[in-house]
Amino acid sequence: MNVSEPEITSVTDLTDRELAHQWNNIDWKRAEETVNNLQSRIASAAKEGYWNRVRKLSRLLTRSFYARILAVRKVSTNKGSKTPGVDGVLWVSSADKMRAALKLKSKGYRAKPLTRKYIQKKNGKLRPLSIPTLYDRAMQSLHAMALSPIESATSDKTSFGFKPYRSAKDAYAYLHICLSKKNAPQWIVEGDIKACFDEINHDWILKNTLMNKKVLKEFLKSGFIENYHLFPTIKGTPQGGTISPIIANIALNGLEMALARVFYSRKNGNINKKRMNKHKVNYVRFADDFVITADSPETAHEILVIVKTFLEPRGLALSEEKTLVTHISDGFTFLGWNFRKYKGKLLAKPSKDSQKNIIRKIHDVIHKAMAWTQEDLICTLNPIIRGWAQYHNHAVSSAIFNNLDHVIFIMLGSWAKRRHTNKSITWILAKYFHKVGSRKYVFSTDTQILENFSDTKIIRQRLAKLDQNPYVDREYFERWKIMEYHRKRSMKNSKSLLN
Repeated sequence: MNVSEPEITSVTDLTDRELAHQWNNIDWKRAEETVNNLQSRIASAAKEGYWNRVRKLSRLLTRSFYARILAVRKVSTNKGSKTPGVDGVLWVSSADKMRAALKLKSKGYRAKPLTRKYIQKKNGKLRPLSIPTLYDRAMQSLHAMALSPIESATSDKTSFGFKPYRSAKDAYAYLHICLSKKNAPQWIVEGDIKACFDEINHDWILKNTLMNKKVLKEFLKSGFIENYHLFPTIKGTPQGGTISPIIANIALNGLEMALARVFYSRKNGNINKKRMNKHKVNYVRFADDFVITADSPETAHEILVIVKTFLEPRGLALSEEKTLVTHISDGFTFLGWNFRKYKGKLLAKPSKDSQKNIIRKIHDVIHKAMAWTQEDLICTLNPIIRGWAQYHNHAVSSAIFNNLDHVIFIMLGSWAKRRHTNKSITWILAKYFHKVGSRKYVFSTDTQILENFSDTKIIRQRLAKLDQNPYVDREYFERWKIMEYHRKRSMKNSKSLLN
């Protein structure tokens, strides 16, 4: 599908009103179709190994007007759009966005330093977060549109992070398939890469990433400002950059093949998929978290040697403290779920750390809500409860959901008691907790009802075909998405009728 792009005059020849008029009259559907078509062609060429064609198509996409306006729209409408970079510039008006899109060019591009901030990790340590300017974010988003199809076409099939139509639930589903059978592997290698985003070797990335080297070097070598001092970036890709997850995926892609060369049966020089390896090695990764199965501790330690050898030229290393070899009967945690076999049956539940985190988050909200109205508190808690429950609604979560409902009930009772220290429990229950349907003591008002974790139905996750590419086989994933939507909706309705 070839769609001609509109001719745009120089940005200096247009007034703010003309720029705003052009932005407000963009045919976004046509823009998305054009970019999707180019991405599909890039992915197909990369899959076939036609690298000269990949380079030409990537250059065509990054120079495309439609790709530029989509890049600007993405960074100006997401959650970070109101957070400026080191230049303090925000794109508020339509004229600002159109002007930025017309100026978005690779030729002569120089990235500005990043603003360095820190966010607290679960273990109490601080994680550096680097904030580019809006223009740099848009440039990264533009080149990510071309780089993502290449990465997707050449990536490990069991890598699920930062890819269209893939999610952490797909990693869960694949791992569940590998471990649920009676003859499944019993030993697990829990991999943790030490400071993955901060340690990636720049020389390796520049050599192995198929994109404009000058632009990529600007992304990597932009430096950062902290306490009014400029520091160089000599390694790593900044967390907070749009293109950083794709670069991290490129650095970690190939580990599946490295394991296959050692453990999988081979026929005529190719991996024999019909006869899998006798050591039961299966690999699944989401971002920089990965799990590898094995049939014995000896195989597991051999796997660790292969992983360390693979990571070394990329400037990466495993964390000695967090990289573990575990038996499935002892259980392990991956992406917030605890996988463990009880008397030979695999049960994957929300992990204890994940439960503690959601309880702490809800506790902090309730603690800050002493002066809030009941409606405001309900409106704040509902998205938190709904989001956590939906993330875990495919796991063995029913008992945990019920327990969390009880914990929140106790916390809300304490919140109400602190507001009315001279009132009885009966009076407090009558004021804040009401009967809704067949349920008693529901934290609610005339207009708002607090959702329960247990309101979320348990629906098992199904895995889309691993050999389908989200850019080449977009129609397959769209059909799959619709089918899954109707399947889950029908299961919710049938369970509601049974209840």
